[in-house]
Amino acid sequence: MADDKRTLEILQSLSPFSENGDDVVTRASRDLLISCIKTDPRVHMVFFPHVFPDPLQEHLDFRTFPMEPLAVAFVAEAIANIKDGFLFHSMINKSAVEGALRDIYLSLQWKKLGFQMYTLVYPEVVKDVTSGLTLKDYMGDDGCTWAERLMQHVQDPRWTRGVQQRIVRGQYSEEDYNRDMNALFVKLHLLDPQSVIPAYQFLLNQRALPAVNLELATRNYLGGPLDWRNIQFDVENAERKPSAPLGVSKLSLNSQMDVFHGTAVDEFVVTECRNLGLWSGLRPENVTVAKTRDKCRMM
Repeated sequence: MADDKRTLEILQSLSPFSENGDDVVTRASRDLLISCIKTDPRVHMVFFPHVFPDPLQEHLDFRTFPMEPLAVAFVAEAIANIKDGFLFHSMINKSAVEGALRDIYLSLQWKKLGFQMYTLVYPEVVKDVTSGLTLKDYMGDDGCTWAERLMQHVQDPRWTRGVQQRIVRGQYSEEDYNRDMNALFVKLHLLDPQSVIPAYQFLLNQRALPAVNLELATRNYLGGPLDWRNIQFDVENAERKPSAPLGVSKLSLNSQMDVFHGTAVDEFVVTECRNLGLWSGLRPENVTVAKTRDKCRMM
């Protein structure tokens, strides 16, 4: 059982940071947000029909977050940056999209959602490679006990001296110290929320150590803007998708016909994007001419 393998040493070692300093929990949180965008009703069937909701999504609360505007604006950003031959990119008011996304990325709601996602995925993502234990294995009825043991370790004078010596030797910067202490606060919050403030106050009173900043509720856990290239393939497929021929006689196999591409994308822009002020007012040049016989092969 997982309980039999749990030790304080493993709990201490659980860290959201990879060897190169990347925050793997932030990366997982951003992946979860992309999944939420792809399954938003305003963009799902047009651009991501084969994507299913992440099971973690049902635990998220979007009541105070502009999820629908983010989904529409993020897809619109991709459309604007993909220089397609059908000129779908000309339909998007790029500056309006940039403004809409900037307002979201710099908002308090962005930080709140980031904290919600970060603390949701942390217990699953942060894992001890050798034992396979995650922070989730330490949470539950005895989470308070593990939080207390963790704090007892930090309050040990030997821990303070160890940190101080590493800083004096130039092996540990104040920036790294603050980063790690705030990672500790997140860990304590998940084990026992009431343990965070006492831990912060204790560290604040350690004059031998650098001043610590409590960033638990103020840090930008999701980081900067999302990268539209993560959905480039899906958007390009939607733009190229040909419409089914209507009213074409099966006897007229050598006749020519107009094929419309990306009609659902066109509709998306003139409805959803227009509602947010992101449509430029232009329409695409998404018609090609094909022989009926060629079109039948395509079908």
